[in-house]
Amino acid sequence: MSPHPTVISQAPWKKTFEEHLQHIGGPSAEFYLATVTPDSQPRVRCCIHRGFWAQLPENKHNQLPKNPAIYQSDCPVFTDDARMEKTYHIFATGKGKGSREQSGGGPVEAVYWVKDTMTQWRIRGKAWVVAADDVEGGEEAQNSGTVTVKAEVGRYMRPVGDHETKNSEWSWKNEVENHYENLSPGMRGSFKNPPPGHPVSEGKDTQAGEDLGQKGGHLADEDLARKNFRVVVITPEEVERVDLSDPAKARRWIYTLAEEFGGPGGNTDGKSNGTEWNETETWP
Repeated sequence: MSPHPTVISQAPWKKTFEEHLQHIGGPSAEFYLATVTPDSQPRVRCCIHRGFWAQLPENKHNQLPKNPAIYQSDCPVFTDDARMEKTYHIFATGKGKGSREQSGGGPVEAVYWVKDTMTQWRIRGKAWVVAADDVEGGEEAQNSGTVTVKAEVGRYMRPVGDHETKNSEWSWKNEVENHYENLSPGMRGSFKNPPPGHPVSEGKDTQAGEDLGQKGGHLADEDLARKNFRVVVITPEEVERVDLSDPAKARRWIYTLAEEFGGPGGNTDGKSNGTEWNETETWP
């Protein structure tokens, strides 16, 4: 289990960040994600924000039973194909060094540009890869990777109200399946594409069902998509907000998770914001 205690207060930056996200699509906002290759080379790509872990966005097309709303977190989420390079980077640069016995933990940085408010957000932390079949039940779910991801992500999950004794009602697998259901049928079908990045000359596994342009149903009924679909959770450790709305007085804040909660700590400028996060205003 994680040696760090649960982060029990909402991060001081989250409310403003959520408000800004509404200007760029809310639970479908675009952002840029940077990972590091095993040989320390940077890689950046555009991704889609899918809300925050344990706070599934509403979607009128999703008819699956939902988890009870007994947790909140400050952890941005995106969906991914296990065959993508970024998934490999997250595994290979985590403590498990790419072993199947771990679930990520590699360093990442997410950048969101909100033109309407002229604000740039940078979220630095670790990324954790969650698969529906591995996270609950079965032999795979008993490996050390599953224990690690539940401990590391779990410490960011704040109980809402008096629900601490009801966590058995909340299912990690159900949360992953609902994230898949929140995607459009065409996007669900993309997890049945031929392997991303492989030469077209290598062909595709038609026997397994690989092809372009397919639609997807429920994850529980989709063997190929279930094999490839992942939810990636970013556990933030440092957040930077740069406000350029007033050219005459640009402002910049850096929020760092306190050391006792697993973060890098940081200067508080002699003030406390009442949370587990340190806040410093710097020159932009």
